[in-house]
Amino acid sequence: MFGGGGCSFSFGTKVRTLESVLAEKDRAQFFVGTSTLNQPNHVEDDASGIITRQVFNHRGEVLSLAPSPQDPQLLVTCGKQRGQQAGASLWKLPSAEEAPVHLGEEDGAASAQDLEQLAAFPVQKLPVSEVAWDATANISTLASSHETLLRTWQLDGGSVEAQDKLELDVSMLGGTTKRAKQDSVSIEDAHPSAALSLDFNPNKPYAIASGGDDGRLKFWDLRYARKPLLAMNAHSHWVWSTRYHPQHDQLVLSGGSDATLALWRVSSISSSPLVELDERDLMDETAGGAAVADTLIRRIEDHEDAVYAARWATGGDAWMFVSVSYDGRLAVNHVPSTEKYKILL
Repeated sequence: MFGGGGCSFSFGTKVRTLESVLAEKDRAQFFVGTSTLNQPNHVEDDASGIITRQVFNHRGEVLSLAPSPQDPQLLVTCGKQRGQQAGASLWKLPSAEEAPVHLGEEDGAASAQDLEQLAAFPVQKLPVSEVAWDATANISTLASSHETLLRTWQLDGGSVEAQDKLELDVSMLGGTTKRAKQDSVSIEDAHPSAALSLDFNPNKPYAIASGGDDGRLKFWDLRYARKPLLAMNAHSHWVWSTRYHPQHDQLVLSGGSDATLALWRVSSISSSPLVELDERDLMDETAGGAAVADTLIRRIEDHEDAVYAARWATGGDAWMFVSVSYDGRLAVNHVPSTEKYKILL
């Protein structure tokens, strides 16, 4: 689709989590997790075609989701039941042939299936808030976040074994490498009180983007991290979500608790900075053209509550992006045609 229009859909319950299914290459597919203590919670598999649904039961509110980058039937969730500490589990989803698909929007009557639990992560002193897969490894390596602690894990059959750990301050950005088994970098006071979101540039090593409680979007080179390469006043409140486009790192999404979603162009610090050529440049083979400015492309106000997650489609339409807000609304949008042509032409 080459238009900039979109559509929206309501789950009718609180939602904090959204993830694209990396292992699905033929269509845009997303997982959404509901977050309420007073009603049954679900993990919903949305294939934006638009919109088909598969619904799965989940014990406790869904805090985060981590689909396997290699197997579309494997999913890690972080969840919390009333009166218990948050924990993480590895699940196996039914195959496409086994799970019923519900067509149409606003289908609150969709029946839910149970997930098959393959493994539970050992409980830590600090509650788990998020788990991520190592997409570059052939083995089943994962990392988990526990407030001020990062820990790596190894999947071994039906068990999960703890590996390394790294302690951080709440306002610090940091990381660890498997080879060095030590801190690779840390950025103190990246944001005034808390760094709330983080993403790695898919095309440039050492390049990351962060969002914080100051409403700012910051871009860093981890080799020279004393100050950001670029900082933008992204939202009037906290920045809960930050995400690079999986191929075109000139494009970045941010979602905030000001109930807006923003699409940014950050060409100057991308792997392929954009230029604009006028008629004289087209006649001159040596002309380099003028650099395209870093700017806000579009601010989307489809939501009425905090936008906790925004993700790009990784299969099907590469220019589609999806966002969810706390009131349960999911919005589907596309990069404007003019912006796509700047990148493609």
